[in-house]
Amino acid sequence: MHPSDGHADLAHPVRGRGWRLAVALAMAACCVAAGWGAYSIALQRYVATRAEEAGQRTTFYAQNLRSTLARYESLPRLAALEHVLHVALLEGPQAGDATMRRAANAYLKEVQAATDLAAAHLINTTGLTIAASNWDLPTSFVGQNYAFRPYFAEAMREGLGRFYGVGNTTGETGYFVAAPVREGAKPIGVVVVKVNLDAFEASLSRSGDTVLLVDRHGVIFLSSVPEWKYRTLGTLSPEQQTALDATRQYAPHTLTPLDSQAGGVPFSADQPPQTVRVALPGKSVSTLRVQYRPVGLLGWQVAVLIDPRDEQRTALVAGASAAFAMALVFSVFVALRLRTRRREEQRRARAALREVQRDLEARIAQRTAELTTANTALAGKVEALDAAQRILRETRDAAVQAGKLAVLGQMAAGITHELNQPLTALTTLSDNANQLAERGRIDEVRGNLTHISQLAERMGRIVSHIKAFSRKGDAARATVSVDEAIRQALMLVETRRRQVGVTVQAPPVPADLAVWANAVRLEQVLVNLIRNAIDATAEAAQPESAAVHVRVETTQKWVRITVRDFGPGIPADVLPRLFEPFFTTKDDGLGLGLGLAISLAIIEDFGGRLEGRNAEDGAGGAEFVIELERAGP
Repeated sequence: MHPSDGHADLAHPVRGRGWRLAVALAMAACCVAAGWGAYSIALQRYVATRAEEAGQRTTFYAQNLRSTLARYESLPRLAALEHVLHVALLEGPQAGDATMRRAANAYLKEVQAATDLAAAHLINTTGLTIAASNWDLPTSFVGQNYAFRPYFAEAMREGLGRFYGVGNTTGETGYFVAAPVREGAKPIGVVVVKVNLDAFEASLSRSGDTVLLVDRHGVIFLSSVPEWKYRTLGTLSPEQQTALDATRQYAPHTLTPLDSQAGGVPFSADQPPQTVRVALPGKSVSTLRVQYRPVGLLGWQVAVLIDPRDEQRTALVAGASAAFAMALVFSVFVALRLRTRRREEQRRARAALREVQRDLEARIAQRTAELTTANTALAGKVEALDAAQRILRETRDAAVQAGKLAVLGQMAAGITHELNQPLTALTTLSDNANQLAERGRIDEVRGNLTHISQLAERMGRIVSHIKAFSRKGDAARATVSVDEAIRQALMLVETRRRQVGVTVQAPPVPADLAVWANAVRLEQVLVNLIRNAIDATAEAAQPESAAVHVRVETTQKWVRITVRDFGPGIPADVLPRLFEPFFTTKDDGLGLGLGLAISLAIIEDFGGRLEGRNAEDGAGGAEFVIELERAGP
């Protein structure tokens, strides 16, 4: 092979990866360009469409408001023709004044009820209200002077006055229309009707648009967003603020800019702001476009706010759709190319797979043969393990029995002494009985026979306990009386206890307290532990003042039997090996080192625990604790 061939093979994958990267980048650029173009076109179209729709809706709201206001334009002029109002205004402070004013009140109340007005009232040339439809209410206009209101001056001067503001007496907003009452060509007073625009404002709230009604000063006096009322679209100039204060148009409300960033630019009705930065309800702060339509003769304008984020979201969807469509086209193209390449790769892979399959089958056959051989060997090992476990159990049982026999061997001298004493007494009592019988002293003979019977019974109990302790018995668990087990163990160690002069303290145990164990094997454990405690206590300086304590504690589930001695304790290096087989601290010939190991095995067979430790109360000595499962209540 030519040396340059290797370099060519290495360069080919690099060129392939570079080509694929370039194609992917080109496709991504095309998708981005398509998405951006679609976004830009859609945004322009949506902005124009929204502007046209907003213009139509603004025109609709303006026409609706004009028609609402126009219904009340002629009403004060018609009311001004009423004779009762003329008389009430012309008559001075004569006796008939009160009667005519009551008639004027009644007439105005009828007008208010018939035309669904908020109120109607009659003002004389000084601005004083002399009659009103609400004359009988706490908020009556009667006696109030409204000369400061623009509608009064305009009606007196021009023949018709219009005004919108907050009622100075009631605190309720309304649209006021006023017309003069004339005597010939001379105005002698003014009739005013107050129109409530709450219904129109409610219709704005239901429209779904953000709609404002703005006066010539830029004050929002009606809004589909209630929180925006009495806010301004610009900063009020000193002249505008003075004019509003003079007419008390929106008192007592404080007028603040809706757009906190409006700066110090005053509002101009000729050039109102085209944008306002504010947060729509439930949305974040944004710059909104404003579209206006003039309405009415007071310089009012209807404004509709447009949130450009809606247009941007819609355009973004269009752009994303275009980018997705372009990506889909590219994906189909790439998928077709990949499909062709994948078919070729699959053909090659199937050929390679057949080769691998043949090799795998051969390996499986080989491994199957190896596993069969290993399984056969494992079965033989399992059988050997079962046999070993069986031998172990038999050995352990034999060790348990050997341990009992070892204990009996250690107690043999004491048992012989226990039996020799009653045997000697039996011989003496029987000889005495014969002599007493020859002398005819029958009562004393009976007394000797009673003593002989008691001694024989005592010897029988000793032999019975030794026999029961020495037999193998059944290792199955059963309910065992704790009191009986302790008493039997104490009886078996009684001879050893007397030999060393140690006291054994075992408080009474409830007769019904029982554990799950085996009576003979549990007695063997107790005998072993109590004998060890007696021997350890005997090593104390004054064993006659020392004692072995056997105490029983219970929980709901467990019974704890503690055997405590007051000997030298367990050395620290002995504690870890305490239950090892053939480990003992006694002198040669005094122990095999199996007692504790056998005891541990027996207790664990019962499902319990056995542990040994040095006493922690500072009095010295060691204690061994047996925990067994409680039986019965």
